[in-house]
Amino acid sequence: MRPHHREHLITLSCASVLFTAGYALQAFAFSMPGLVRDWNLDAQAVGPLLASAMLGLMLGYLTLSPLAERIGVRVIVAGAMVCLSLATLASLAAPGVLTLAACRGVIGAASGAAIPAAVAIVSQQGAPRWQGARVVATYTAYSFGFLAAAGLSGWLIPEAGWRAAWVPGALFALAAALGALALPRRAARSGTRQPRIHGPRALLDRNRRLGTLLFWILFPAGLCLFYALQSWLPLLATEGGITFSGAVALTGIFTLGNMLGAVPMIWWADRMGPFRALAAMGLFSLAGLALLVVGLDLTHPLLLAAALLAGIGIGGSQKGMTSAASLFYPPAMRTTGLGYALGIGRIGAVGGPLLLGLGQGSTRLGLALALPVLILVLAPLWLDRRYGRIDCDGPPPP
Repeated sequence: MRPHHREHLITLSCASVLFTAGYALQAFAFSMPGLVRDWNLDAQAVGPLLASAMLGLMLGYLTLSPLAERIGVRVIVAGAMVCLSLATLASLAAPGVLTLAACRGVIGAASGAAIPAAVAIVSQQGAPRWQGARVVATYTAYSFGFLAAAGLSGWLIPEAGWRAAWVPGALFALAAALGALALPRRAARSGTRQPRIHGPRALLDRNRRLGTLLFWILFPAGLCLFYALQSWLPLLATEGGITFSGAVALTGIFTLGNMLGAVPMIWWADRMGPFRALAAMGLFSLAGLALLVVGLDLTHPLLLAAALLAGIGIGGSQKGMTSAASLFYPPAMRTTGLGYALGIGRIGAVGGPLLLGLGQGSTRLGLALALPVLILVLAPLWLDRRYGRIDCDGPPPP
């Protein structure tokens, strides 16, 4: 097989992993209205149920993904996808909240184990100039998984019940496990000799300390916004008087914006650097969130446009920060760096749904998410001032 063909096959295999994780996590949100109705749950009970997958993701990122640098990328990714499929099938027979939360936790842990390894592999494919763009484009598959969840849920749930939307996720995971056989056993090392430093201590050395800490602030903020809206938007919309099909459409538009956010992010990052591009996407998020808060209360005709704008900003920010982090760390520690950034980001992913469960209507949406969206603007500007443009091999300048 020619080298560029192999690069495309590896990228496609990694994209299938992110697509599967996105579908498995988001399909549950569309099942939530039926679940709340049939099991007679309130918002306080739904929040922890949503958060269980985020806790699993955190554990997967922090404890399982670094194993890829020891036992190999192929084993971690394939094994994680098999576990995700089995946990999804088990959730179909869950008799109550605790069992379902446990299944969701396993799904999250499996996703957290596989995603950093897949992104690290993609970041090493192709010409150095386009490695960051390749990461952003591949991470779009995560949003494609969310969009597929919206489309299939809108079709399957009215026909076969709220559990039916989970079945495709199990099938996608098995396909991704087979695709993982195309991955290299281990991530490639850079051509320069680097000291072998294990664990988070390497992420906090003198040259990287500030950048690592800023990423550990930026990721929770971005993921708080992303998962809060993605998880609660269907329920918030139905509470505001929008029909179920309308709520699915609104969330689908938000997800479409998440996918489209990759386009301006790639374009701006190539022209003004990844950090300034991140700040620009943060401004998109701020404008979209402000319009969304107004639209939810007033059923404003700009509601769909607001959801699209918020999706572009938040989705572009999420993909951009993942790309920037993958380039910030050298190949020898890239999986660990991404795993810790995404794992610590789960604090925001868990906190976002829980925060929105404490209030009512657009008030909880606006007040709970004001600080995270400001961080999306300010933290990248600080990173740009300290590090400027970053290359593909690290480490950052002293």
